Amino acid sequence: MIIIGELINATRKSIAQAIEKKDREYIKKIAQRQIANGADYVDLNAGTGKGQETEISDMEWLVDIVNELGDVPVCMDSSDPSVIKSCLGRIKSSDRMINSINGENSRIEKLLPVIKENNTCKVVGLTMDDAGIPNNVEKRVEITSKIASLLEGVGVKREDIFIDALVQPISVDMKNGNIFMESIIAIKTKFPGIKTTCGLSNVSFGLPNRKLLNKYFIALSISAGLDSAITDPNDEGIREAVCLAETLTGKDEYCMDYIKMCRECANKTSV
Repeated sequence: MIIIGELINATRKSIAQAIEKKDREYIKKIAQRQIANGADYVDLNAGTGKGQETEISDMEWLVDIVNELGDVPVCMDSSDPSVIKSCLGRIKSSDRMINSINGENSRIEKLLPVIKENNTCKVVGLTMDDAGIPNNVEKRVEITSKIASLLEGVGVKREDIFIDALVQPISVDMKNGNIFMESIIAIKTKFPGIKTTCGLSNVSFGLPNRKLLNKYFIALSISAGLDSAITDPNDEGIREAVCLAETLTGKDEYCMDYIKMCRECANKTSV
């Protein structure tokens, strides 16, 4: 399971304030904790709504902080292709992810040339187009086909494509969780080699005890074929759910990760 640490995102009030104050230590501690708790990538989003020039400057600042921590893979999260183009090369690690492209024609037109210039990066593709987010599996598979064809056409390897089938809140429609998981199964079946991901916490929006729902949903999604999630790696419940789901679905060879987790829990109890 590939975990993309979600916490350094300017849509979060505390992060927006830290960016505004240029509080390096605050951002650094959040990055360090996510890495320590198993994040494979650190997602960086600097979109505070103050314009392109400010977002580029703030993204460069965030990248520089993460670079101080070593060879840390980064997922660059921006809706502005100019931000990605300007800041991507600043990342120290050669393992980089672009978040994201989708089926909207205007976004494809602007972002695809940037991806072509950086086609060794991993790319997140969202199953939405000019009509919005479809409410059925078939259309999400169709958009996946379009995105995959375009990305492979500019040299992105299939195994570096991460399709986000866009889980939506079950509080809005009780079918949303099933539609997402059915979409994963269909995408993985039709496009062997492509990976899947999601913004995990969207599923629980508007409901109480969201961490509990997130925990069980990621376990169910792993059984459906989910390869990755943009989530909080500091959430012990998420880490536990990922470990158990991978063990029970045959992805944990000789159950070694599960045994390791049990030993760590036993050591904590004995302290």
